[in-house]
Amino acid sequence: VKEALKALRMMERYDVEIAEQPVRWNDLEGMAYVTKISPIPIMADESVHTPEDVIKVVKMGAADYVLKPFMLDELKVVIERCISNLELKKENRLLQEAYAKMYEVKNMKEKFLALSSHELKTPVTILKAMLSFIEQKTGPECGISEQLTLMKKTIDNLTGTITEMHQLAQSQESMIPMYFQEVNLDDIIDEVIHDIHLLAANRQLEITFNRRGSKDGLISVDADKIRRALFELIQNAVKFTPDGGSITVNIRRQSAMGNEPPKLLIDITDTGIGIAATDHEKVFEKFYKIQDVHTHHSSESAFLGGGLGIGLSLAKNLVETHEGSISLTSDYDNGSTFTISLPCREAHTSR
Repeated sequence: VKEALKALRMMERYDVEIAEQPVRWNDLEGMAYVTKISPIPIMADESVHTPEDVIKVVKMGAADYVLKPFMLDELKVVIERCISNLELKKENRLLQEAYAKMYEVKNMKEKFLALSSHELKTPVTILKAMLSFIEQKTGPECGISEQLTLMKKTIDNLTGTITEMHQLAQSQESMIPMYFQEVNLDDIIDEVIHDIHLLAANRQLEITFNRRGSKDGLISVDADKIRRALFELIQNAVKFTPDGGSITVNIRRQSAMGNEPPKLLIDITDTGIGIAATDHEKVFEKFYKIQDVHTHHSSESAFLGGGLGIGLSLAKNLVETHEGSISLTSDYDNGSTFTISLPCREAHTSR
């Protein structure tokens, strides 16, 4: 052990990457001690003649071994093998550290989402109540009706953002309650388009819904959750389609295939800026935003307007709670089609 400690101190002193240590069976304890506490690969030599010798050396912790007498080419191969193993260990360590940091950031994001939505609710509720009180106590003659309207619009926008954050936090934790009922998706799509119509009209955007005019739209879903998912997707199409563009919504049925049940598909197609193939998965990540310098803003909150970047993530989670999915077909600068796929099953019970 004394000789082993001496070797260990030398390795630390000279920043050794790989060490070659003679194996002597009367010093097995020393070699085992060094290999146990040193991160440096130890290459053993001498007294390694039989398979049993190799097993003993490996059990002691040696990274590799070379038989004496050896040729330089043989030694080179063993050293290269040790270097390769050392690099692999370093890469694995870096990957583990990166994964740990990524996991920590993910947890921080989720905590921020949950805490922020909770903490913002109370002050916004108070703001709405105070604004309502001021509106009741003042009249047109006060000359502040325009300011009050702007305040109300701003508070409503903030309320919508908080609701998004709260619903996304709930859906990620599988806490969001579900109330299934048979509905006609044609009617829900009409409602969503009606809610977005004014924003689209101000931007000269045409939204077209090709109704089937039959019972093809009937399905058992949580109407509020699907309405929210559709709102996020159509609003996203509005945001990333330049003024004067168009958005088309189609609904269709897909027959059962193998063990898969029949499905109801909703396509939302726009003539917007498109999404590069490398970003197709990223757009569904929380807080991810597409930025493009060659496009313009038509207003502060319209084309390429602001937001937290959680709408598509929320839509994806809400659809997946129905055992459905959202897919994307798009090319950069050539529009996009988001497709919601919902399984047509018998009526669910609430949960």
